Amino acid sequence: MEIGATAQFKGNRQEYRMFWPLVSSFRFLRTFIAILCFSSLSAWAESPENVGFYYGDEAPISTLYGYDWLVLQPDMVAEARIDLLGKGGIKPLAYVAIDEIARSHQLYLNIREDWVLGENPAWDSVILDITNQDVQEFILDKLIFAAVSRGFQGVFLDTLDSHRLTERGRSRTAEFIKAQASIISALKARHPDTIVIANRGFHLPASTKQLVDALAFESYFAGYDANTDRYRPVAAKDRAWLDVQIDEWLEASPDTAIIAIDYTETGSEAVEISRELRKLGMLPVVTDHSVTRLPPTVPSRVINQILVLHDLPSSQTDQSHAHARLGVILEQLGFVPKYLSAHNPLPDESISDKYAGIAVWWQAGQQGSSLCRWLEEKIDGKVPVVLLGAVPNSSSCRRVVGADNFRLPRGSLRIQLQQRSVGRFEGTRFPKQVNVALPIANAVNAWVTVTDTKGMGYAPIYTSDAGGVAITPFLFEPGPDNTALWLFDPVAFMREALQPKFPVAIDTTTESGRRVLTSHIDGDGFVSRAEQSPAKIAAQVILEDILQEYQIPHTVSVIEAEVSSEGIFPEHSKTASDVARQIFSEPNIEVASHTFSHPYFWPVIEGGPAPAPEDTLYGYSLPVEGYEINLKREIPDSVKFVNRLAPVTKPTRVFLWSGDARPGPQALSMVRKLGLVNVNGGNTRPLPYHSHLADVWPDGRPVGDELQIYAPVMNENVYTNLWTGPFYGYRHAKESFALLEEPYRLKPAGIYYHFYSGTKLEALKALKEVYDAALAEPNTPVPLSAYAERVQSRYYSTLTVNEDGAYRWKGYQHPRSVLISPELYPDLNRSIGVSGYTDHGRQRFVHLVGADHLLFLSAEAVDGPFLKSANSSITDWERTETGDGKWKVRMSISGHVAPELEVGGVKRCAVISNHKVEVVGENKFRLSAQRLEGLELVCR
Repeated sequence: MEIGATAQFKGNRQEYRMFWPLVSSFRFLRTFIAILCFSSLSAWAESPENVGFYYGDEAPISTLYGYDWLVLQPDMVAEARIDLLGKGGIKPLAYVAIDEIARSHQLYLNIREDWVLGENPAWDSVILDITNQDVQEFILDKLIFAAVSRGFQGVFLDTLDSHRLTERGRSRTAEFIKAQASIISALKARHPDTIVIANRGFHLPASTKQLVDALAFESYFAGYDANTDRYRPVAAKDRAWLDVQIDEWLEASPDTAIIAIDYTETGSEAVEISRELRKLGMLPVVTDHSVTRLPPTVPSRVINQILVLHDLPSSQTDQSHAHARLGVILEQLGFVPKYLSAHNPLPDESISDKYAGIAVWWQAGQQGSSLCRWLEEKIDGKVPVVLLGAVPNSSSCRRVVGADNFRLPRGSLRIQLQQRSVGRFEGTRFPKQVNVALPIANAVNAWVTVTDTKGMGYAPIYTSDAGGVAITPFLFEPGPDNTALWLFDPVAFMREALQPKFPVAIDTTTESGRRVLTSHIDGDGFVSRAEQSPAKIAAQVILEDILQEYQIPHTVSVIEAEVSSEGIFPEHSKTASDVARQIFSEPNIEVASHTFSHPYFWPVIEGGPAPAPEDTLYGYSLPVEGYEINLKREIPDSVKFVNRLAPVTKPTRVFLWSGDARPGPQALSMVRKLGLVNVNGGNTRPLPYHSHLADVWPDGRPVGDELQIYAPVMNENVYTNLWTGPFYGYRHAKESFALLEEPYRLKPAGIYYHFYSGTKLEALKALKEVYDAALAEPNTPVPLSAYAERVQSRYYSTLTVNEDGAYRWKGYQHPRSVLISPELYPDLNRSIGVSGYTDHGRQRFVHLVGADHLLFLSAEAVDGPFLKSANSSITDWERTETGDGKWKVRMSISGHVAPELEVGGVKRCAVISNHKVEVVGENKFRLSAQRLEGLELVCR
C-alpha cells in the first residue's frame, strides 16, 4: 500500500514520489501514522506499485512487464515466461488454492479419498481436509515448493475460507486456521524471501499475519456473481464489513500491503475503479471474472502489441508473408507482433487490453470466412483490423472492414492513383485485368481506385476508421524468381490503417545517432585450405587479413566437429585449435559457438516435418561417424568445447544457428538457460535487381515466449548462389546496406560471412570491399550480442506513459535508441537518460543513456546542447545551464573505436579532457581513448 513517501535516487538526482490517500476512515489515518513512525523508508521503497493477476495464456509476454508482482496460474505458464519475467524485474507469483483443488487440476488424480471433506460445485472442485498432515505436505511439496523451484518468487494463497462450506470446517474452524498458519510458517521457514499474499485471510492469527506480505480481498467496489453470471456493484454494508476486517488486520501487521481485487465488465470501468481504489491507498487489481483481462497500471501501459494472423500451418509461420514481409513494417511502426496461424484455435480472451490492432494476411486462401466471423464477433470495432492478400469475398469480411460489397471486375481496368506513394515507392506496374473479387467501398480513404469496362468502381487498397484493406494483386509488382516490389509505401499504409496511439518506437538499428555496425562469422570452412595460400587454413587468412586488419568488434564462431580431434578432420585438429585460440584471444573478438555438427534442419530435431528428399543430399548434418543429432550435444556441449578454446575471462557469449536456422522452442530454451543470446536466420537480402523491402525480414521470430534473433543481413553464401559463384558476389552486400538505409533505416550494417570466404581471393577482396564501404559511412560498431540485446528490448519490454506524458520502458533489456514522430522533439529539460536526437530521412532517432529512461516530448526543440551523433555508446550525459547563454555538459563515453561525437543546439563547444582532443568540424570532435569518464563540454 503506497501511502508513505518514497525516494528514488538516480546519480546525483533525487526524485520524490508522494502518495497521500484520501482518508475515508480512521483506519487509514492510523495506518499512515504507524507507517511514518515504525516503517523504514527503504522497506516502503520496495513495495509494489502495480500488482497484476492474469490466469490466461494468450497475452504476449511484452504486455506483462508493467506489473511489479504478477499472479499467474502455474499450469498455464511455461518456464520461459517465469524466467524472462524475473529477468525483467517482475516477481511472478503462483496461484495456490489452500482449502480446495479443482477437478481439472493436473494433480487432482493424486488426491486420496480420505483427504476430501466435500465439494464446491460452483468451481467444480473438492474441499480438502488441511488438518491432515499428509494434505499439508501435499500442498507444500507439490504446489508451493514446486512453484518456488520453477522460479516463482511468491504465492497467492486462495480459498482460505472454503473449509467453511463443510460441516466439519464450520464446527472445527480453529483447527483449519491452525493448519493454514502452519503451512504459511513452513513456507517462510524454508523460503523466507518468498512473497505471500493471503486472499481474505482475515481469520489468521496475529503471528501469521506478520508473515504475510500482502492481504488481498475481492469485490470492494465491484464484484461478479457466478450464480447469475452478472457483474454487480458492492453494497455499502459489505464494503463497511471489509473496512472492519482490514482495520483489524492492520492493527496486527501495519506494514502489510492491501490488494483490492474488483471485477468489471469493461476496461473503461476498470480504469475508473482502479483510480478510486488507489485514492484509498490500496493496490488495485481490476479485471474480468475469468481474470484474463489485464488490469490497469499506473503509469498506464501503452498497448503496442499487434496480433498477426496468417493462413499457413503453424509450422510455416516464419515462411508466411505475414511474418517475412509484414513483420519489419510493424516493427518500424513500434508494434510488437504476435504471429498466429488461423489453423490454430483463435484467441478466446479479451483483445483490446492486449492488442492495439489485428493484421490478417491470406496467402493460401484458406480459413477465410470462419476467420472473418471470429473477427466480426470478437472485435466489434474495439481495435482496427487490416486485411491483406487474398481477402475472401464473404459478408463477414466485408463488414469487418466496412466494404459495401465484393465483385469480380469485368474486362480491362483503368487505374487511378489516389495517394502519393502509390506507383512511386518501388513498383510501378499495376494489373490490367484481375480474376479476383474486389471491394466496392465508398466511405473510405482509397489509395487506389479502379474502374472496369462496365464503369463499376472498386477500391482494392484503402483505409477507414475500421482499419484497412490491400488486395492481391495490388500489393506487389511481381518479377522473375519470386521477386516482388511494393506498389505503395506499406509503412505509411499500415500507420494510417492501424492508427497507432503512441509516438515512440524502440529502434534496433542505431546507437548514439549513427547506424549500428556488426560483423559475425559462422565457423564453416575453418580448416579449408586457402587457394591463394595453400599453406594456410582459411581461418588463418581471415585472422590476418580481416580480424587483425579491421579493429572493430567481430563475433566469431567455430563448429566443434570441424575443429575437435573427435570431429571429421582429426588430422587438422591441432592446427585448427591453435588458430581458434589465437582468434579468440584477440581483443576485438566476441566468442560464439556454431554447434557441434552443423545441423541443416532444426525443426526435425524437435519432431517437426521432415525436409524434402532433394534437400537432404548432404544429409542432416556434418558426417560425424556414429553420431545421431541431439540438442544437448549441439548446444550446451558445443559451448563447453568452445569455452575450452577461449580465454577464461572471455567465455562464449553468442550461439549462432546453422543450416536452415529455424530452431524450435527446446533449442531456443537451451540457449537462453546458458545465458547466451542466439542469432542467425531470416532472409534479409534486398538488392536493386531483386526485391527491395519485400526481402527484409523482421528483427526476430517469437516462438512462444522464446525469441529467435535473425541476422541483420544475410551472408555471402546467398550472394554467391550458394557458394557456386561468382565468388565476388558478396560485394553486392553494399547495395543491400544502402537499400536498408533509405527511405527508412530498417537494419544495421550487418557484415556476415563464413570462414570459407578466406579460401578464394575474389571472395576475400569482396569481403574487404564491404568492410571498407561500411566503415566509410558514419556508424557505431558493436558486438553482435549488443545488437541482439536491443532486439530483446523490443520483444521483452512494456512501454508506459504517466499522467504528465512521460514515456518509460520496463522489462528485460533496455532500449538504446527510439524513433519518435518527426513532428516532435525530446524535451531535454524534463527527460532523464536522454542525450539528444538525430534526423535521418523521414525518421527522428532519440538517443537514450543508461538503463532507466524518462522521455518527455515537445512540439518544439528546447534550447541548449544535445548530442547529434557519436560512434560510441554514451554512458552518462548531464547538461547544466550556467547562465549568460552558457552550458556545461558532463558525459562519459565507451566504444570500440576512437570516439567521435557531434554536438548540436549551440554555436560553439569546447571539450575539456586530459586526453588528446581533435576538432574535426563545427562542434565535431575526435578523442584518443575508447573509454572516457567525466568528460566535460563547455558550450554557448
